[in-house]
Amino acid sequence: MTDPDFPPPPAPVQVKRRFSPLLAIFLVLAVVGAVAGAIGVVKVLGYRMVAVSGGSMAGTIPPGTTVVYSWGDGREIHRGDLVVFQADALPGLPPGRLLKRVIAVGGDRVRCCDPGHRIEVNGKPITEPYLDAKVSPAAAAMPFSAHVPQGTIFVAGDRRDNSNDSRFYVSTPGAGAIPLSKVNGVVVATGSIFASESLRPTTAFTDAGLPGSSTEDTGLTTDRYLAAGGAAVFLLGFIGAIVAGVRSAARRRKAAAAAH
Repeated sequence: MTDPDFPPPPAPVQVKRRFSPLLAIFLVLAVVGAVAGAIGVVKVLGYRMVAVSGGSMAGTIPPGTTVVYSWGDGREIHRGDLVVFQADALPGLPPGRLLKRVIAVGGDRVRCCDPGHRIEVNGKPITEPYLDAKVSPAAAAMPFSAHVPQGTIFVAGDRRDNSNDSRFYVSTPGAGAIPLSKVNGVVVATGSIFASESLRPTTAFTDAGLPGSSTEDTGLTTDRYLAAGGAAVFLLGFIGAIVAGVRSAARRRKAAAAAH
């Protein structure tokens, strides 16, 4: 029985929760930024670094320089590339890593030297501007001749008078060539994976009429931008989502108070 002097309390007012498009946009930005940043970081960390201690590449890579290298799936190695490889790929050398320049690839015939003290690859003389200018061409010209087996590369240092490389092993099994399975990667920059300077690829071999341009890799710079940009977008979305969520909650509280 209802007492007329004490009416029942009013029914509670339900404040309808409204969808916030701005909050949804910021949440999407946060997710997209996190994914992009993670992809960039993973790609950057896919590169490797090694410090060069020897002087066989002096003029191009001074001793003490740190180089960045990578060899992704499906990447080819071209004449003129700088490669890091396992030292024991050359007979009698102890385990370790070496940095040299590719002067011939599988199937090539390479020899030294023509009358101008230049190497010849498949009968074409190669003018090599990257050789250490402090060494006279005659002093760097060591006679050799080799047919490079398929699946291997033939390497030499840019300081030809101070480099233990394929040229010294042409009379051994494999003709001094480095199996691709022993290659750690192609050098693409100097510095570190976080701050590097890209190496300009040589055109010495294509200028001589041989196919296959030397490797140029701008992926490291692109991946760093992707990582940094993704992080920035994530922070924008994360902070924006918090602000939008707080404002949306405040509006709901205000609407609930006005309804009462």
